[in-house]
Amino acid sequence: MKSLRYACAAALAGAALTLPASAAAPPRPLVYITLASYAFQPSPIYLPAGVPVRLIFTNRSGSTHEFDAPQFFRAARILAGSAPNGEVEVKKGRTAVIDLVPARGTYKVHCGRPFHTMLGMTSRVIVS
Repeated sequence: MKSLRYACAAALAGAALTLPASAAAPPRPLVYITLASYAFQPSPIYLPAGVPVRLIFTNRSGSTHEFDAPQFFRAARILAGSAPNGEVEVKKGRTAVIDLVPARGTYKVHCGRPFHTMLGMTSRVIVS
């Protein structure tokens, strides 16, 4: 009887050690942000405070755009990817990915390309 208990305990311990990594940590929520001709979608962008998220920026236009949000990126804890000087540049037809933990607040976003802000390429990130 004792050996049966040891065998069961060993089997359970072995099963726990072979769990896939995805079972250990839930996947990060994905937030898709589209950069188009003079617009961000969605707008505004809502994120949960203190929860790791993956931001996926996709440029659907024929020219390069930027997601400029220096205060947002400064306040967030970036886990993977980068936003040098608080901006993400996305060339036409390309995608950029950043994993981060956003900090509570409301942040302004714009495209830093000449005249794009004047043409309405602005938004906000609302983290609550």
